[in-house]
Amino acid sequence: MQQSTWFTPDGLEDLLPPQAQKLEYYRRKLMDGFNLSGYDLVLPPLAEFTDSLLTGTARHMAVDTCRFTDQESGKMMGVRADMTPQVARIVSNRLKASDRISRLCYAGEVLKTRNNKAKGSRSPIQLGAEMFGHAGVESDIEIIELMLESMQMLNLENSKVSLGHVGIVDELISLAGLNEGQTTQLIDIFERKALPEYKQFLAETTLPEPVSGAFTVLLTLCGDATDVIAQAKTCLSPISPVLNDAVERLDTVISFLSAMHSNAIHLDLADIRGYQYHTGIIFACYSADGFLLPICKGGRYDNIGSEFGLALPATGFSLDLRLALDLLESAPVLQAGVVYAPSQADKALQEKIVALKASGMKVIKMYDANTLMKGDQYLSNDGGQWCVVSA
Repeated sequence: MQQSTWFTPDGLEDLLPPQAQKLEYYRRKLMDGFNLSGYDLVLPPLAEFTDSLLTGTARHMAVDTCRFTDQESGKMMGVRADMTPQVARIVSNRLKASDRISRLCYAGEVLKTRNNKAKGSRSPIQLGAEMFGHAGVESDIEIIELMLESMQMLNLENSKVSLGHVGIVDELISLAGLNEGQTTQLIDIFERKALPEYKQFLAETTLPEPVSGAFTVLLTLCGDATDVIAQAKTCLSPISPVLNDAVERLDTVISFLSAMHSNAIHLDLADIRGYQYHTGIIFACYSADGFLLPICKGGRYDNIGSEFGLALPATGFSLDLRLALDLLESAPVLQAGVVYAPSQADKALQEKIVALKASGMKVIKMYDANTLMKGDQYLSNDGGQWCVVSA
């Protein structure tokens, strides 16, 4: 029996003409913007061997990666769940760009094994920009500015920037001397922002001073970036050079963004999003209309290419264009004229169609002249010459 309605798997969906047209319009707009900022396009394969796809800091993607056996080699392959590790492989193993800054961008579909309705489709349309070979705060600022430009290209200018630095929590854990079990427990608490459990953890854990005091106030270091960074200079910076460097780096970014952009800046020093992946400043952009998920997100992930033989400092961001689609304005309708053309084996007709398309006209094949509406334009043969006339 033929099924009247065919359903795609949960979390995988079609995009019909209006939405697909909108997505493609903004994809082109973003990729053109990346190109104008000096980011060269790369196109990694949809699938590759898992020993490269899930190497190094990308191991955390294993649970989200669809895997299968390659019928050619017998080796295990995976469909990418994130394109950033692939770009790191390209710059480290293919381009071998150890002596210069590399700016790369990408766009493509990724696939996740699990459906999380709160986080959108299982098959996001991922676009991103990555910079390799520069460790200074200047590259963090460049990527954050490119992220803000991307929000403008999406006509979401009035967005909120969220900042953090995973190195702060990492350094406090190190100074506290927490064992692996305690570290795992604490990271889980931070990820869930479970304040009662956090208070219980502190009560049950002996911490040296002044680390104990830093942990006590850590979850309160969240809010307006200017206010939070002022507090951090007092309660975190004096503890260790690593913490001081992290706070100063954030302060530089906040000062720059405040001077150059009007976006509200939020700072959360207990934010450990991507803790197993990122190594420094993390950032995200949220829509001002209350959309709870970040439109763009990224951060620093130094040494990601070490497994491929070339450890490089790196920072970048990505966005899921499919997730943002409902927030975006409709793609502008091209005002190109429409001309209907008969289907005939006629070279002169074909040359006329090519010329019309080159001029920006839309030419649609017509199989029955009786279907034309009054005012429709169509090609008519007048004494051997094909001319555009009106019905």
